[in-house]
Amino acid sequence: MDRLVPGTEPPPHPPGVRGLTRAMELPQAPILATRSAGVSGMAFLELGSGDAAAGVAAPVRDDAFLIALQLRPCADFDLYADGRLVRPRGFDTGNVAIFDLRENLATERREAFHAVDLYLPQAALVAVAEEAGAVRIDDLRHDTGAAFRDPVAHALLSSIRPALAMPAQANQLFLDHVALALTSHVAHTYGGMRPRPAVQPGALAAWQLRRAQDLLRANLAGRVTLAELAGVCELSIRHFTRAFRASTGTSPHGWLMRLRVERARDLLVDPRMPLGELALACGFADQSHFTRVFHQHLGMSPGAYRRLHRT
Repeated sequence: MDRLVPGTEPPPHPPGVRGLTRAMELPQAPILATRSAGVSGMAFLELGSGDAAAGVAAPVRDDAFLIALQLRPCADFDLYADGRLVRPRGFDTGNVAIFDLRENLATERREAFHAVDLYLPQAALVAVAEEAGAVRIDDLRHDTGAAFRDPVAHALLSSIRPALAMPAQANQLFLDHVALALTSHVAHTYGGMRPRPAVQPGALAAWQLRRAQDLLRANLAGRVTLAELAGVCELSIRHFTRAFRASTGTSPHGWLMRLRVERARDLLVDPRMPLGELALACGFADQSHFTRVFHQHLGMSPGAYRRLHRT
């Protein structure tokens, strides 16, 4: 068997993969990690119990999914998702299942099993969608405990088996291409990956607006500069300020004032909170500043608003 040339060693296994194999009491399961630029953490692995029929897998919770191709039928097992018993369906040879590892999954098996899998972190799905200029993917549509036919996933996962049998000779470029192809297929088919809505000419893209607004929310007191806001959007300050106004109808400072007022309205329903303390909690310099801005936005003082909305 050829030795790897120094500097071409496979990347380390993502931490979640080893946790998964330990939970299933399969610490020697072959794993092939990918190292695609900008999309890290994915790995292929082959899980099998040999001839051992019975077995229990400890609960696994991870911010990831497992895309599993069944290499032999395995219908006689119990699946627990967040403690809830789920009866398996369709675990026939050649079918594919999606396991959401965020559901704190555990299994009790009464017959042998064998599968080849893609370990797919949530972060990798987000990165693939971002790279494609698509809307963020937070979940995959699937029926927990059900396996199904998916010819594309079947073909791609099957193509990895020879590499898993001889991991030292695996072609890293091939692994990366298959991982990205399968992740793209999963994102489109089960994540509903779709292009971002068309951007109004001169406005911020959805991801830019989200980054800017998130930064403003995290700095309610206003300790963030235009340079920082423009930086997270990868724009010049001049371009950013024009595009932000085109997207929101106001300046970043005006949007921040509106956010502070909205926060103040939520807090004013509690009559026990002094107005001076509330003003500071919402990022205003003092109660006088708070009262002036609040009146400009709502046409009444904070005290009048509190009396009007007293429960």
